[in-house]
Amino acid sequence: MIKKPGKSLTNTLKAVTKTKLHEQIVIQIQALIDKGRLKHGDQLPPERELATIFKVSRHSVREAIRTLEQKKILKSRPGSGTYIILEGESSVVEFLARAINQEKHTLSEIFQFRELLEPQIAGLAAQNATEADLSSLQEILHSQQKELDNNATSKDLDQDFHRALAKATGNAVLLQVVELLDHIFLKSRHAYWQRPQRNRLSLKGHQEIFKAVKNEDSKTARELMTGHLNAIRELLIPSNCHKKT
Repeated sequence: MIKKPGKSLTNTLKAVTKTKLHEQIVIQIQALIDKGRLKHGDQLPPERELATIFKVSRHSVREAIRTLEQKKILKSRPGSGTYIILEGESSVVEFLARAINQEKHTLSEIFQFRELLEPQIAGLAAQNATEADLSSLQEILHSQQKELDNNATSKDLDQDFHRALAKATGNAVLLQVVELLDHIFLKSRHAYWQRPQRNRLSLKGHQEIFKAVKNEDSKTARELMTGHLNAIRELLIPSNCHKKT
């Protein structure tokens, strides 16, 4: 059954203002595919409507469609319309490569932010953790040890440990900040990135940090958290992937 994009697509596309107009149209359509707003089988609006949406001539729209057809992303069917196709091997590989590269870039930025915040949390937790906080952290570590082969549970326990560490700082504002950012930090714990090797590395880092917190060694706790985050980031996105080019 042929799917049509509906009004939401029309509202998402924007007027083109730069010089190489057809290239800007190509970029916008590819971005919608990358984000999942356009999928295989979806039909684009007619040329006339696209020209109105982008505020360009129909010639620019045709050039964009021709470019995307050459990339095997669009297919024009005479008397029917223009459709998204992602069946060809080359187009699928190109699509996946773009999506993964975008995800790695986002992931790298998340780790950069975590490296600014979480070492300070670990250091403060080492100064202020109560017996109840230590007991909670230790219980999470025991659960992590048991669930190393369960990626979904390991992801949740990883999050629980870092949240419990924030609670152990005794700073309610800092805990609120961490809880508000959880939905962003979850991207670095997404199931796609979970694997047994990461689970073991995560547990090892958490155990070392816990020991420093229990010993009230603030400096070591900060250093260990920095090392822990660097090790996880390097496992997921090696340095040659997150360096700017």
